[in-house]
Amino acid sequence: MGETDHELRSQFEEAQAITHIGTWRWELATGVVTWTDELYRIYGLAPRSATITLEFVLGRIHPGERDRIQGELDAALAHRGRFAYRELIVRPDGSVRTLDTMGEVHLDDAGNPAYLLGTCRDVTEEAHRDEALQFYADVFAHVQIGLSAWEFDRLHDPPQLRLAAFNAATESITRVALAHRIGDPITELFPEFAGVALAALACRIFDILDNRVDHLPEVPITTSSGTRTLSVTLFGLPNGRIGLALEDVTTVARARLVARGEQRALEMLAAGAPIADTLAVVVEAIEQATDGIIASILVIDETGTRLRHGAAPRLPRSYQDAVDGTVIGPAAGSCGTAAFRREPVYVADTMVDPLWAGYRELVVELDLRACWSSPILATDGGVLGTFALYRREPGVPDDATRALMSRAAHVAALVLERRALDEQLRALASRIEAIREDERTTIAREIHDELGQALTALKLDIGWLARRVHDEPLDQKLGEMSRATDDVIRSVRRISTDLRPGILDQLGLHAAIEWQAEEFTRRTGTPCELTSGLGPLVLERDLATAIFRIFQEALTNITRHASAHRVEVRIQLEQGRIELEVADDGIGIPEVGPRGQTLGILGMGERARRLGGACTVKRRTPRGTVVAVSIALRFPAGQLAGRSG
Repeated sequence: MGETDHELRSQFEEAQAITHIGTWRWELATGVVTWTDELYRIYGLAPRSATITLEFVLGRIHPGERDRIQGELDAALAHRGRFAYRELIVRPDGSVRTLDTMGEVHLDDAGNPAYLLGTCRDVTEEAHRDEALQFYADVFAHVQIGLSAWEFDRLHDPPQLRLAAFNAATESITRVALAHRIGDPITELFPEFAGVALAALACRIFDILDNRVDHLPEVPITTSSGTRTLSVTLFGLPNGRIGLALEDVTTVARARLVARGEQRALEMLAAGAPIADTLAVVVEAIEQATDGIIASILVIDETGTRLRHGAAPRLPRSYQDAVDGTVIGPAAGSCGTAAFRREPVYVADTMVDPLWAGYRELVVELDLRACWSSPILATDGGVLGTFALYRREPGVPDDATRALMSRAAHVAALVLERRALDEQLRALASRIEAIREDERTTIAREIHDELGQALTALKLDIGWLARRVHDEPLDQKLGEMSRATDDVIRSVRRISTDLRPGILDQLGLHAAIEWQAEEFTRRTGTPCELTSGLGPLVLERDLATAIFRIFQEALTNITRHASAHRVEVRIQLEQGRIELEVADDGIGIPEVGPRGQTLGILGMGERARRLGGACTVKRRTPRGTVVAVSIALRFPAGQLAGRSG
């Protein structure tokens, strides 16, 4: 029995629903558009819930697509044939769907377009999938990270990873042609990976979880262009394959090395480390970040005309001595010329460049063929020194190396300027302290001599009056005045002694410290025992004053903070240095706390540093604090002359 039209229509609608295909017909004469039920559903509408016109259809098309779709329809009518295009529509809920539209223009008996008949298929999910596939294909082909797939060969002992697929970036990063190497093991393609447990990691990924990711330590790889650093990542892929991602992180790795060197140099600078040690850290950081490079820093001398050795750990001592004192000039090698010009000088070949005519024999033996030098400039534009790179092959630096040189020169400038500033500040502080001590001495002398003499005269006058006045009230008042005068005289003596103890200038440091220790015991009641090995030794005035002031400050701190029951003082000569140690049994300086940065402690340290010495304050075991001072011995010029005779 044949199927009825209703059954056929029902099956047709069901087929359209299954395939997400809707049919439409546009009558050109009336403008009426007819949709099947599935097309209503594709547009997000209930079947037959709206009257369809061309304007309605165009209104549902994505705004950015309307002009194009109108053009597609106009072109179809003009050509009177079949047409096909992809379009985006917007449903009433705001969602966007992708449709593939196909159709044909039907003609009347006169050969004119009568109606358009077409279908729309919802391909949104397919379009998204195609876009994703294309996206990942583009990424795989063009990403700068090397991506490759490897077969995991368990039959080999030990297991092997064999190349299955790769992108262009893999060849670019590894500098290995892989087009005809499919199936080769990874250890043959990249020998640098032989020491990396890739197979073991692949087993772990393969056995535990397909999508597991393992980030390996950075791997150095050597090519004809030098040593580079690769970041290596293994990950699981479908069908029992292992993915390998390679990224060239050479620039990042070198930047880390340089940054660590810079940080270390600045930390050493802040800690007051020797300038040569600080500059050596900068040099070593640059050498680690470059291939086959030897770095050097030369420092301008006080005359501004010569370069002195600063730091060059990898250059032979003989070469360092030879270039030490290089005269700055227009043809003085790379460094002397760079300092003269105040701009970088890149000598590609020291064997032929005229700038090296007077220095060629210095580099022949060491085979230093290229020398690139950059001036180290202060913030005011003055030359502080030069930073140079030597290489055993002729050539000029690339942009990355020039950037490194500029960076190193900048850090070296910070170090040298900070050193110069510290030296200026110390010289200024020393000058101020010397002026202060001179003023104290002058004031102490004037108070002692003039005010003391005046008070003594006043005391004598009061006594003269007391002997001639026989009035009891007046006798009593004169006695009070005499006692008050005695108190003032004692205060004058105390103030004069505090400003500048005369015993320091008259009898020397040993006597002054002994007197100060006795005064401390008298004022505080705390025993202060002195052990001295100085004897009658006469020291240079600034040195004696500095040690005495440090001793005074140490006793002041003990009085204020220590709650000590006993103080032990030791001062003696040891290997040409004066060693002072002040130890108490008090509560001790905190391990961590603001007291370590008090002005008193800072002042003691600065006094010692100005004389080339050191002052440390630390906890004492089992309790208490120790102040230790060590300063190189200095004698007055007259005493030195006497000793030399």
